[in-house]
Amino acid sequence: MFAEELAGNPAKKRADDAKNRRLRAKQEKEAKDARKQKELQRREASVATIAAEPNPGDSATVDDKSAGAGVVRSCSDAPVFQVKVGGEAVSAKITGYSMASKLQALSEEPLTATQYAAEQRKIRAEARLRNSSALVIQSVVRAKQAAAIAKDYQRNIFDKRMSDLIALSGILKKARYSDGSSNSLIGKEEYIPPPATVSMMTVQFLFFAWPYVSRNVCQAPISDDSVILEERDLPRFAKLMKHILLPGVSSENQDMDPLLPWVENFAGRRRLTKILGLCVSSVTRRRNKSSVTPNNTDVDRSVLVLRLGEGTAEYKGVLRDEVHRLSRSLLFKTSPSDDLPDLGSSAYHVDSTNHTSCCDVIRSLRFILHYGSAGNSSPIPPDCGQLRENCIACDEKERISILFKLAVDYLLSIAGDAPLLCSRFLVEVLTAPLLVWKVTSDAYGRMLSIPKSKAPPPLVNYIDSFVALNSKTVSSGCIDVALQMRDVTLTSCPAPPVLCLLANLIQIGKQSLALNGSDPNNFHFKAAAKYFYFLTNLINAAPLGTFSRRMSAVEWVYIGSSSTPIVLSDVVVEQACALLADSYVRSLFRCGINDNILGTGKIIRTKSDKDKSYEKDLEDIGSESMASLAAKEAMVDRSRSFWQGSWAAKISRSMNSLISGPGEKPKSNQSSSPVKGPGQLMNTSSIARQLAHGKGSVNRIVTHALLSSEDNKDEKDVSVTTVKPDPDYSVVFLLSLCQTFGTIISRWGGGGKEDLIKRPLSNTERSDPSCRGIEQASGTVEPCVTALLNVLSFSTNTLTTTWAIIQSNPEVVSDLYAVIDINKRPEPIRSLHLGDSEENVGAAVLFMFVSCLSHTLMVTDDIEIHDMDKPLPKHQLRRCILLLKKLLYRACCLDDVHKTTVQSKSNHFGRSLISRSSKVMNDLYSRSSRRLICAPKFWIEDSLLEADLRRCKSHSDYIDLLASPVCRICPFLVSFKRRLKLFERIVTTNREGIQGSNDLRNLKPGIMVKVMRGRVLEDGLLHLNNLGRNMRQRIVVNYLSQVGTKETGVDVGGLFKEFWTDLSNLAFDPNYALFRVTEGSTSLYPNPSSKLAHGSDHIILFEFLGRILGKALYEGITIQPQFAHLFLSFLRGDHQYLHLLTDLSTIDPQLYNNLMFLKTYSGDASDLCLAFTVANDDFGVSEVPLIPNGANIEVTNDNKRRYIYLVAKHHVCDRIKEQADAFTRGLWEVIDRSWLRLFNEPELQVLISGPSDGKIDISDMKSNTRYTGGYSMLDRNIIRFWSVVSSFAPKQQADLLRFVTSCERPPPLGFASMNPPFTIQRVGIMRDGDKLPTSSTCFNTLKLPTYSSEKVLKERLLYSIQAGAGFELT
Repeated sequence: MFAEELAGNPAKKRADDAKNRRLRAKQEKEAKDARKQKELQRREASVATIAAEPNPGDSATVDDKSAGAGVVRSCSDAPVFQVKVGGEAVSAKITGYSMASKLQALSEEPLTATQYAAEQRKIRAEARLRNSSALVIQSVVRAKQAAAIAKDYQRNIFDKRMSDLIALSGILKKARYSDGSSNSLIGKEEYIPPPATVSMMTVQFLFFAWPYVSRNVCQAPISDDSVILEERDLPRFAKLMKHILLPGVSSENQDMDPLLPWVENFAGRRRLTKILGLCVSSVTRRRNKSSVTPNNTDVDRSVLVLRLGEGTAEYKGVLRDEVHRLSRSLLFKTSPSDDLPDLGSSAYHVDSTNHTSCCDVIRSLRFILHYGSAGNSSPIPPDCGQLRENCIACDEKERISILFKLAVDYLLSIAGDAPLLCSRFLVEVLTAPLLVWKVTSDAYGRMLSIPKSKAPPPLVNYIDSFVALNSKTVSSGCIDVALQMRDVTLTSCPAPPVLCLLANLIQIGKQSLALNGSDPNNFHFKAAAKYFYFLTNLINAAPLGTFSRRMSAVEWVYIGSSSTPIVLSDVVVEQACALLADSYVRSLFRCGINDNILGTGKIIRTKSDKDKSYEKDLEDIGSESMASLAAKEAMVDRSRSFWQGSWAAKISRSMNSLISGPGEKPKSNQSSSPVKGPGQLMNTSSIARQLAHGKGSVNRIVTHALLSSEDNKDEKDVSVTTVKPDPDYSVVFLLSLCQTFGTIISRWGGGGKEDLIKRPLSNTERSDPSCRGIEQASGTVEPCVTALLNVLSFSTNTLTTTWAIIQSNPEVVSDLYAVIDINKRPEPIRSLHLGDSEENVGAAVLFMFVSCLSHTLMVTDDIEIHDMDKPLPKHQLRRCILLLKKLLYRACCLDDVHKTTVQSKSNHFGRSLISRSSKVMNDLYSRSSRRLICAPKFWIEDSLLEADLRRCKSHSDYIDLLASPVCRICPFLVSFKRRLKLFERIVTTNREGIQGSNDLRNLKPGIMVKVMRGRVLEDGLLHLNNLGRNMRQRIVVNYLSQVGTKETGVDVGGLFKEFWTDLSNLAFDPNYALFRVTEGSTSLYPNPSSKLAHGSDHIILFEFLGRILGKALYEGITIQPQFAHLFLSFLRGDHQYLHLLTDLSTIDPQLYNNLMFLKTYSGDASDLCLAFTVANDDFGVSEVPLIPNGANIEVTNDNKRRYIYLVAKHHVCDRIKEQADAFTRGLWEVIDRSWLRLFNEPELQVLISGPSDGKIDISDMKSNTRYTGGYSMLDRNIIRFWSVVSSFAPKQQADLLRFVTSCERPPPLGFASMNPPFTIQRVGIMRDGDKLPTSSTCFNTLKLPTYSSEKVLKERLLYSIQAGAGFELT
């Protein structure tokens, strides 16, 4: 205590000090608030007093200095001051400066002397500024008034002079007529004013009539410098043109031409510039909607003056050429910013104040095309969708057409000598939306042909000029950047320039006989090729919504380095879609395909020695194997004579009728069959071999020599009529069509969006903003692409012709070499792009071929492929397989991996080429698996994945290998054995990670299941149905005997295999009503009527059956059920609709034959009275519509293929889809679907149940058997055993295998892959009756006693395997 008092208690002292500080602060705040409250009360009282005082400045005041000018200064717009008084805002409109000053003083804190002086200076400066502004306004007003007075005075003088001139002209005419001259033309001659009079009258008119700039009148964003005359001056301008200017300009006497003196001085040139500007304006612009242009005669007179820029035949001469040159430079500029050149040393001298921009015809034409003559129209009228062509007024269309003709005629007159001007015309004029509606057909028709000439259309010259000037931009795929102009925004015109230009060129080109293919005699092949190559570039840059089914969708349009969301105009999109009209596409390709000149029939029919060797390899497999394959797939029995009869003729006529397209009848004088010709093939040389095998390089000189040589000297030529070559025909046009329509298919065909290779993005793609957020291609197949492929595949010979070109055209062959050979073109295949006429020609033709082939295979059955050589002969299909195999091998295994690969930007065409090629190869591989097209080794790329499998050590390594491009895209390139091994390693490593392993002695405790041998299915469903993904865990089976006692066996894997084999045999029994059997075989598919048999539980049962199959695959157990091809397609997760008709033949042969009759019916299908419905016979007939309102839609020749497809799809897919989906859900809970996509349907069946015939290869079993307990391979008991097993029937051999391993079928990879291996253990006995043969199924071991003879061994062995006992015999 004493120490605290001595220390003064510092803590307490600090607390007291803090308290005192707070009290002082509070007192100071209260005092400050009190003072502020008093001040606010004082100010409130002062404001009330000031407001009550009268203010002399409340009324308007007139400044003495400005009274004379009539300038009144009103205080009605005086400022409003807001003063905060008593916490409330008090507003007052201050009209007098004194009151404002008082309130300003009240609302602010008192000012210091310095601040007050500064405020006073500011007030005085503002007063001086107001005074000076008033003086300027007064002077401007006075000047305007004086100018208006002066102009009105000059107008009166001009009118008097004009009336005098007109009267003088009339007097002279009467005087000449009164002379009595017999020549009536003399009386019609007009009076020509002297040039001095013309100049004086023109100067006077320009003084009072030269108008203001039009940009102050309209709100159009285009910078337009055309001028607009006042309405009262329009008649004066008409008279000036008619009576003053035109007589001298039109006169043959050059001395009377008033324009000749004008070009000799600056004032005259400026005068000419303004006159030309008024002429352009008289055609282009009008003051407002109520005012109209002068009558057509006046417009025509303006055009006559504008024709000076063309240098017409009437206006010629040494001096007049100078006028022509000057007028041309004024009216037609190579760029919008061009002015007259500064020719200081010559007679011309142009100062900086010229007005040349008002004369620009192209600029004025662009303005009126976008915003009309009034300047307030929309580039795309809102009502254009309903009014169509009538959305543009006739007056507007006439104005536009006049300038359009003027520009086109001038471009024709210079004959391509001004590429900059041609390019500018294309960029500024042809990119206007709805051009063909705004311009008359006569106007734009001048771009389509030159009368009496076979020269290319002028339109193609414009395209050439643009491409030449922007070659780098066009080749890089950025043509939209070259077309973009800043004067029109996407908000005002909801269609980018590239889309507008595409739509305009398509609409104009369709009406050109030189470009549309409707008249071969007038068609220009090379010009059309350039035209379509340019369209390809535009299509590449067009928005994704151009050919999409999405109407009025928001599109992100990429322009330069920025992207803009817009809603595309439906009308512009519709105009662009005219390119895909069926009749137009058909006429183009029929004009581009000339099979007689190309020799298509000869190339397609001829077989080389290589083809014959491939056929021999196929024959070496044996006819028995092919018959067996056909029997397994349960094909409908069709006799040879049946298909050689009327059916074959009907099918042939049906397929040939497709050439004419739907709704068209084939001409009787034209044969649709291929032209028969000599049968030599051109690609059996080293070039073809290298093309097929991808080896080595080719010397170009040798290439051309060998391509034209004949290979098969010993083969007899087929007689053919010699065809006279068409000198005008060029295959370049067909190649351009492949590029154009190939681009459409690649962007909107569904295969160009996703990169199947899935390589990491290159540095170029990471840095390119166009790769981020901007869709380059559609993710689904658009309806327009389906319709396009229908026309190309079934109405033209595109498929066969393109394949013949691939084999014969040197340019195409050379380009394909570069595509396949990574040493020739290091860029990846996925980076290929179209647009340049000299690049990727071969890739474009190949893409068009695989697209048509893929589409054709969807409606082609096995009979047409193997017996009718449709769509191509089988030897040609084998060549196609070789080519696509090498292409896919490079894309999947070499691109981005090979050391020579160069990183480049991925493109939708390259991605789509890979996607379409893989689809065709998968389709052909699937076809060949049903009925061989080629030998199995034909598909395999040697040693592929062999080293990779050896490198893999863990489950993640195998999964990474499974995700490799070759396994995802083209697994058929890998041998079936390696794919099986990969699957087995994936499953085994995954199983060992979950269950453990006997070999590693880390077996984990599993799920215990008690099963009574008489209730295998019921107990299995009870204990296992709810496991779901836990089905991957180890399941331990305890068998109960018939009396309910536990059997003595211990499950280390063998009992489970036995249980699962029994369970699968029971679950998939057709008598259980969950599955049906195909006609004529034992293949199973889901019962469409399973719901009627099992109610809503049928879905649960199918999910359980899927888990049963999945667990069998997971544990490596081969089970007995054989599934139908149509059901196996569901198990892979990507159902193939390629085999609908063939699959239908296995479940309903009668319906299949009926559909084939309809498909080949040569008459009118409507006579059969069919509708788009199908009858289901599920305990009662019910009718189901195939499409909405199908009962009211008749089946005709045009839609019968769709009907056939929908009927087959209904029976094969739709009726069992619910059951198949439930089954696959259960299957994929145990086996990932990606694991199963390594195999096609027949291979998947081998994976499930082993070899298709179920026979056991005894030699394979014997060579992979292990012997223990004292047995050896040379032991006499072992020799007897194999002799007995060899004598067994197949069923007894299967029973023996089941007795030892619990499985009736050998593993898919043979006995070498069985783990543990098949083992025979020696059991010594004294007498033959001591023991029976027993087994340890967990270890695949047969315990074989040493019997005395082969007879006893056979009897005891058969007794054991046929007893069906559990552990009673052990």
